[in-house]
Amino acid sequence: MATSINDEEFISLLNEGNVAAFEILFKLYRSKLLYIASQYVSNREDAEEIIQNVFLKVWSKKNIQSNINGYLYKVTRNACLDYLRSKKQLLNIENNLSQLEASINYTAFSDDATSLIIEKELFEAVLKSIELLPPKCKDVFVKSRIEGLNHKEISEKMDISKKTIETHITKALKHLRVSLREFLPFL
Repeated sequence: MATSINDEEFISLLNEGNVAAFEILFKLYRSKLLYIASQYVSNREDAEEIIQNVFLKVWSKKNIQSNINGYLYKVTRNACLDYLRSKKQLLNIENNLSQLEASINYTAFSDDATSLIIEKELFEAVLKSIELLPPKCKDVFVKSRIEGLNHKEISEKMDISKKTIETHITKALKHLRVSLREFLPFL
């Protein structure tokens, strides 16, 4: 497979309905899109349902042109805004605190500048949090989650067991959940 997610061959495979390419796309983008959706929608189950619908739409339409990142972000953002619009119509804002939150989220996140600021703040917070990890734990986490290496590849490169890799990743994820709790209220 190509080295770049925006590679024309990979996009072509997606648009042709290649299941393996779609699974790779899903694995690479699910958590990122879930984070974006959770910024719009306070309920985790609703955010997960929105992301499932986004992937269903991508699978059924098969019309990615060139920028997968931008396309997925746009589809996710639009799906979240549609969800918030429907919630806004169904509930009375004055009598429902969660609807008031959805309305505030809709107003704030429908502004691209606000979305970019929040995205930048989260990115910086994630980097700071990763930097606070113990060196070996940080190295394993970066190789797994950022470089995309599997446990076998990490094991071979670092000469450590797969169980040790799992322990480091679990430790890193716990650390990230604690340090990023203001960004991820549903965890």
